[in-house]
Amino acid sequence: MRRFLRTSVIQTAASLHLDEVMLWRQRWASQGGPLVQVVEMHETLQRDAGQLRRQLEWVAERFTLISPETFFELWDRTRTPPKWPKPAVLFTFDDGRASNYTVAAPMLESMGARGLFFVVPEFIGLAGRDARDFYYSRIDVRGLAPSDSAEHWTPMNPDQLADLTRRGHSIGNHTLSHVSLAGLSPADLEHQIAASAAKISSWTRKSVEAFAWPYSWNAINREAWDLIRKTHRFCFTPCPGTASYSKDSPHLIWRTEIEAYYSDSQYRFMYSGLANPAWARRRRQLKAILGA
Repeated sequence: MRRFLRTSVIQTAASLHLDEVMLWRQRWASQGGPLVQVVEMHETLQRDAGQLRRQLEWVAERFTLISPETFFELWDRTRTPPKWPKPAVLFTFDDGRASNYTVAAPMLESMGARGLFFVVPEFIGLAGRDARDFYYSRIDVRGLAPSDSAEHWTPMNPDQLADLTRRGHSIGNHTLSHVSLAGLSPADLEHQIAASAAKISSWTRKSVEAFAWPYSWNAINREAWDLIRKTHRFCFTPCPGTASYSKDSPHLIWRTEIEAYYSDSQYRFMYSGLANPAWARRRRQLKAILGA
């Protein structure tokens, strides 16, 4: 029933062109200061490459595609904020799938953009059954039957992470083993947050500036968030919204899930921000949980 209602809302919005109206409003609002739609993607399979290309081309017509470096610089108060003619989009990818390296990264580069890849160090470099078992026990926990296609569950390796860094992308921290941070002991939090960042740095030879916690918007508590703020410059949430450098904290950056396989009406609905009001209450609740 929930899926049916969601589909009905999206189809109605598309038929009434509400997504285009909201996109126009975003463009107008961005004249008062940079606004950024931070996109959260997961798998970018070869079978979805054509749909992803169509999505990116649509986005490039309506948004300014930016790199992680440009996004990070927005919070440098010594710099003059950029004057973009359109709101911006930053693409992020979770978990460290090999398909992000083979499909998403080259496609972004072909359009002059770069991505932020949040990886799980204990997943990186696994192969065969080890990779599949980790993927379906820790990352994709929906109870689905394991896919016969290794592309679904094969991770990147350390050399690929280092290569992405050399090519201008950024590697972020998605916890050491893809766990919920709520309720962990101080020692476990140190392991999942700080030790994870150190492992990633050993591969990329760069500091890890960004963190994104996995699972739901409330799979975190104040203790975990405090440690993230001590060890990372930026913290990204799995909670939809539009990021404003002038209003939001760099330690609580909203991200909107928009997958490579979404239909045209689905991704247009999400980029337009029509889903954001439905998440306003959870954004307030998250701030209350974290004391933000």
